[in-house]
Amino acid sequence: MTAEILPPADAFRETAGAHMVTGIPKATENTPVGAVLQQLRGRNFECADTVFVTDTDDRLVGIVRINDLFADGEKRIADIMEPEHEAVRPEDDQEQIAVLAMELNMITVPVVDENDRLIGAVPPEALFRILRHEHLEDLQRLAGITLHEESPHAALDAPLHDRFRRRLPWLLFGLLASSVITFVMAGFEHTLSSNVAVAFFVPALVYIAGAIGTQAVSVAVRGISADGFPIGRLMRDEIIIGMAIGAALGAISFAAVLMVFGDVPLSWAVGLAVFGGGAISAVVGFGLPWIFLKFGSDPALGSGPICTIIQDVASLSIYFMLASALVL
Repeated sequence: MTAEILPPADAFRETAGAHMVTGIPKATENTPVGAVLQQLRGRNFECADTVFVTDTDDRLVGIVRINDLFADGEKRIADIMEPEHEAVRPEDDQEQIAVLAMELNMITVPVVDENDRLIGAVPPEALFRILRHEHLEDLQRLAGITLHEESPHAALDAPLHDRFRRRLPWLLFGLLASSVITFVMAGFEHTLSSNVAVAFFVPALVYIAGAIGTQAVSVAVRGISADGFPIGRLMRDEIIIGMAIGAALGAISFAAVLMVFGDVPLSWAVGLAVFGGGAISAVVGFGLPWIFLKFGSDPALGSGPICTIIQDVASLSIYFMLASALVL
């Protein structure tokens, strides 16, 4: 079968049509399994992991995974197929293909036209490429690296000055914004000078807040990219998870500080700061990408660097206020 005419490559390079192959095995519902096996012998397909089942009008009605063909040669294809199987259109974005493949545990994704007629399939090797591409793209966005317009590999293959120019802006913002942390610590100079042990836990607090926030950003970005996930439920879940993680780590921190330093007030300050910083980091990390989206910006671009600054300032402010109130 000849595939329908698609737009130029530069217009659909990240769509199903760009990854689709047309040399695939097909069979009708009433065909005996043995006959299908006989038809497959001696033929070379571009993708032979799945047999696609169609009706007399070539409309997709189901699929048969290749290993199921060997179960019983006396049955009909209709007896062993997975009916009403999900499919994509040529113009569908490649990320939608990857999400569908993961949700339904598909090794090959069928492609149909507007009349549900089978025109091809996205093979396993293309799915691997798509997943790798989307993963690298998300990592670049979370790191504040502007994506190149011409190629998913351009962030690695572009000239040095181009890569420098694309990475610098968000990191420069982070450097300038980090001065706020300096002012926070300077504002609590008396607390630090009165009990030097207070300074010992600053790196751990910064790390924990950043780690919780990064996880929340990743969940938010993935939730935005996948359809059908309500923000209210996701926000509620992330707040609960952030508070639960903060409470668990706070309790561990309290016990560890108390065991090593024997200082109950300092232990409370560290434990409560970990709890509060974890909860705030979860909210900020999850909420910031949605704010980006609301104002028409890429929800992932720069979320990592900006969240890091907000989380660090919030967690350290909480810690030093608690230390000033409890330790001194």
